[in-house]
Amino acid sequence: MTRSLTADELVNATTEELSTYLRSGTLNTHALAQSLDYEGLDINDWERIKRIHFCLTERVRDFVTALPDRVRRIKTEHQREHIDTQGEVRGSINWSATLRTRSETGYADRSRFVCNTPYTEYDIPENRVLKRLLWEIYRTVTNELEAVEYDWRREYWTDDQMAQFNRLYNQNVHLNRIRDGQTISVSGQDMNTARRSRLGIYTDAYALYDTYQRLQADTFDSDITDLLAETLIVPNTTPTLFELFCCFRVIRLLNRYTSGFSLQPIDGQNNALAHLESSDARIEIHHDSTGKLSIHEPLDPTDRPTHPLFARYADALTDYSNSLETLTGDSNDLVLYSGRPDLVIEVYDTTSNDQLVALLLGEVKYSGAEQTFKQGLEELLMYRRFADHDGYLIDDPAVTVTNLLITNGFTTGGTSDTVTHLNGTDLLTPSSDHQHLPDWIRPLVGPIWNRPVTSES
Repeated sequence: MTRSLTADELVNATTEELSTYLRSGTLNTHALAQSLDYEGLDINDWERIKRIHFCLTERVRDFVTALPDRVRRIKTEHQREHIDTQGEVRGSINWSATLRTRSETGYADRSRFVCNTPYTEYDIPENRVLKRLLWEIYRTVTNELEAVEYDWRREYWTDDQMAQFNRLYNQNVHLNRIRDGQTISVSGQDMNTARRSRLGIYTDAYALYDTYQRLQADTFDSDITDLLAETLIVPNTTPTLFELFCCFRVIRLLNRYTSGFSLQPIDGQNNALAHLESSDARIEIHHDSTGKLSIHEPLDPTDRPTHPLFARYADALTDYSNSLETLTGDSNDLVLYSGRPDLVIEVYDTTSNDQLVALLLGEVKYSGAEQTFKQGLEELLMYRRFADHDGYLIDDPAVTVTNLLITNGFTTGGTSDTVTHLNGTDLLTPSSDHQHLPDWIRPLVGPIWNRPVTSES
């Protein structure tokens, strides 16, 4: 019986891989954002996701929990300002300034005074760092997390904690005397002053805001990748996590076995999760995306199929579209088939106008159930038939198409020339244990251009 990956193994392996790729700068964070599936959050913006990660950390939550007592002792500076008064004295009289003011009117009004009036200044460097940090936390908690009614959010922020922080930020008399955090621009001098403060609230605020700035700048130091790993896993996203694990391990294997290729930084203009390049070719790895393929077959309402069975199917789709629009007002495109694999790997010859020369279609199922295996197999073979790149690829002998099905614990008794079946544990094997090029990778690499392949990193 094939062993399944446990949740702990999956978490540890995925976070390790994520940290590695983020540090190397070879992971497309915009594509990653679309892959991270938080229940209750419809967010695929990497900047917003990073703020959520930051606010879910234990350090931030501990800092916010301790705030009610700490803000009572925030630092202020006592200043004096010159105020021109008439008939009253506020503070000590500045006689030289008073006499100059009276001289302007010929000393006719002896009720005019210029006073040195004391006031308390809250707009100091340490408070600017503190208030800006709190604003970043506040806007994330209220805009992103507050409306999420799922258990995973309450494990990080309870309803009472959110309500208490909301009241503190909006109603605390000390915080309200510091200008609005949204208007504050924290300077390097402000940060240095907070870092050198003798008060723990400011040194902690400095440390947290420094972490936040590096996170937002995609400066993936070890503590930043640890932060992302700490808050990566939330309940009900295990299937997506398994897909990411499989993608990361496939990237690792490709990087190991594709002679002459290396992982490259990737910009947000490309929707690939990662890509490898050589002097004359490029390999793109896509997760939950069709890449540059089309796996979508529209139905022409003006061209009714001649086969009676398909004609009935087309009629049923037309009836559905018309009824849906009549009953709800929603429109629906007539589609014979549409699909999106969990994994797409495209290999392009960059010396020949980016010609597609090899393709892998992958379906990933976080299950060892026979029925789920059958479902994944059917989906994968449908992708194979409908994959289009200026024509159906199954009919193009110039493009090698590989089909990969990955499950978590299902055992098959035979083999297929059409589909390779792996289990997650096959990818969990440390790379040092691999002595030979995996068969399912072979069509993607050297043989396409008669290049040598390697079995050593």
